[in-house]
Amino acid sequence: MSFLSILLALLIFGVLIFIHELGHFLVARAFGVKILEFAIGMGPKIISFVSKKSGTRYSLRAIPIGGFVSMFGESGMEAVQGTQKVDAPSQSGEPIFLNDSKSEEREEETPVKEAIDPDLAKQAYCNKSVWIRILISLAGPVMNLLLGFALMMVLVISAGHHSAATTKIAGFYVTYSAQDSYEGLQKGDYLYALKSGADDTDDADDIRILSLDQLKAAVAESADGKVTFSILRMNEKGTDLVEPYPVVTLTLTDELLREKFETSLSSSTPEKDGLQVGDVVLKVNRTRVHTYDQLSYEIMTQGYQPLTFTVRRNGEKVVLSNVIVPNYESGGILFGDVDFIVYREANFHFGTIIKHTFYRSVSSVKMVFDSLKGLFTRRYGLESVSGPIGITKTISDVAQSGQKLNLLYLVIIISINLGIMNLLPLPALDGGHLLLYVVEAVRGKPIKQEVEGIINFVGLVLILLLAVIIAIKDIVSL
Repeated sequence: MSFLSILLALLIFGVLIFIHELGHFLVARAFGVKILEFAIGMGPKIISFVSKKSGTRYSLRAIPIGGFVSMFGESGMEAVQGTQKVDAPSQSGEPIFLNDSKSEEREEETPVKEAIDPDLAKQAYCNKSVWIRILISLAGPVMNLLLGFALMMVLVISAGHHSAATTKIAGFYVTYSAQDSYEGLQKGDYLYALKSGADDTDDADDIRILSLDQLKAAVAESADGKVTFSILRMNEKGTDLVEPYPVVTLTLTDELLREKFETSLSSSTPEKDGLQVGDVVLKVNRTRVHTYDQLSYEIMTQGYQPLTFTVRRNGEKVVLSNVIVPNYESGGILFGDVDFIVYREANFHFGTIIKHTFYRSVSSVKMVFDSLKGLFTRRYGLESVSGPIGITKTISDVAQSGQKLNLLYLVIIISINLGIMNLLPLPALDGGHLLLYVVEAVRGKPIKQEVEGIINFVGLVLILLLAVIIAIKDIVSL
């Protein structure tokens, strides 16, 4: 990892954390809660100043992971009960402590109930209704989700019409499946498009290969038996396509194609799995799909086993059972692979942008829950989990590749992950607070402060322990 890529990762983390804490801050302020400090990062303060108007301290701290919004009355319910004296807000922005008031007339130190400044009491977080506290806790994760959705719209617009694809099947990939390479072809190559010749560099005149019969027809029409086509080939790591697409020229007779070469080619045909050109895929197993991004994701995550497709064919719904798609392995995990081509959207306008933004965002949210499910069902191991170090490495790799849209998509996924993970009902996370507040709403009274403190402390220790384990794993795998 380069120094610049590490700075880029820190900038991305900083922005996402800022947006998260800003959500808590804005909603708390909207409901009249006094904010003691708004901090990005943890540990010692690097830069800090206090607003003269609100008394809120704004600070940037040394450890560039995390952040917090410190609210008056957040740490306890004593202010509600009136058993503590609350010092007046400090103009220096230092935290306001809840101090015991001692009676000077008695030798023993006995707490005395004293009235609280009504205006100050109204600003205490713990004096707000449980529903307001729920909204304040929700605000941070929701801001991360909204940021992810907004950036997804930027991605859809930037990618343009080319990436706005439907679920309507236009044709099927022809795949070279033999173990041995043949005249430049390698196992796993997709025969992509017919070209006019080996020197043809203009993609505009290419003819997409949609079936094996189309390739046979091209051989039959060729005067000298030479057929040139571009192919889709994955790089050595299996993470991306080789660009520009390799071009292969074969000299084939009908007999050679039929007897030697055809057996090494396979395509997804109606006889193979029931799918047909013109089918509009509506569901993959039980999951509804509306765009190609959703369709390809569901095939990838579920296609390691036979699938059930629900399609619309000639105006009628047809259920296709036991559909088998190609598989590939990555990191010891088996995934399904798409072996057909789909039509793009007829028009690329505002409605199309909103449609693809929404469904790609929904699919990204589903990805987080699918990943969690995969961890619990042991489909994915701990090696699939990354912390800040592993994510920084990924950001570095994507940034160095120069693929800006891929970097943008990675930021979107991180933002959505941050939002969803903070909503999980785990102690010390926003979701843990939400769970306690829901319990309070059902019971009609708050959980004892001592009990809540123990729950959050244990949860924090467990989360920190998991973070250390993941950090060690990320360091070892660098």
